[in-house]
Amino acid sequence: MLAVAAASAAASTAACGDKRAATRADSTAKSTAGAPVAVATDTVKRQGSWSDSVTAESDYTAAYVHSQLVVIEEQMVFPDGMRSSRAYFYGQSAAPTRIIDERTLTAASGNSSPTTVRARLDVYLTGDRVDSSGKMVDNVAKTVQPYEIDNLRRHEREIFARVSTTNSAPPTNR
Repeated sequence: MLAVAAASAAASTAACGDKRAATRADSTAKSTAGAPVAVATDTVKRQGSWSDSVTAESDYTAAYVHSQLVVIEEQMVFPDGMRSSRAYFYGQSAAPTRIIDERTLTAASGNSSPTTVRARLDVYLTGDRVDSSGKMVDNVAKTVQPYEIDNLRRHEREIFARVSTTNSAPPTNR
């Protein structure tokens, strides 16, 4: 679902010239016969998984275009069974440019029955500076709390340390 959202966001914002567009590339496209068709990019994807053994298990895919890291897509499962999909987009020198967090939560208040809540958090960055952010909960705009951005940024650094900035380099710490 996040991949489809990121792809559609990339297509719609690229057409408008938005500098925050989520660029994505893929080295193969399916023809009607199902055979891969080469396209103009050199894209490599690397998969991995990790767990901090307390709060979540995570599977991720890092995508590289022309040997440079452009996106890490992550699927997390929390101990309570809730899920989160995150995408971390990178620009020049593997600097983060955008983070998207989509999650499904179970919420209850007072004596009411638990309900499923869908939340999406978008953060746009230039290096270490947050340019803008937005949050939607069940399609209603909400205020982004500073700790939410701090938590996403901390996790981005954790996942970034597990992948290489290029598809031929070892993992790096930032």
